[in-house]
Amino acid sequence: MTTGLRIKTICAMAVLGVVLTGCGKKGPLERPGVTVVPAGSTEEASPAPVRERRFILDGLLE
Repeated sequence: MTTGLRIKTICAMAVLGVVLTGCGKKGPLERPGVTVVPAGSTEEASPAPVRERRFILDGLLE
């Protein structure tokens, strides 16, 4: 592998890492299935109870 190709590969991987890190929703994290109600809303919403399912990696997030 030539030096030029190695530098291009490293640069491409760095750019890909930056692009993939920037993907996503900005703001606080929310659990799936949870409806966000604005603070100024006066409506009382009673969502149906949702059974919480555990995921194998939940231990890492807690």
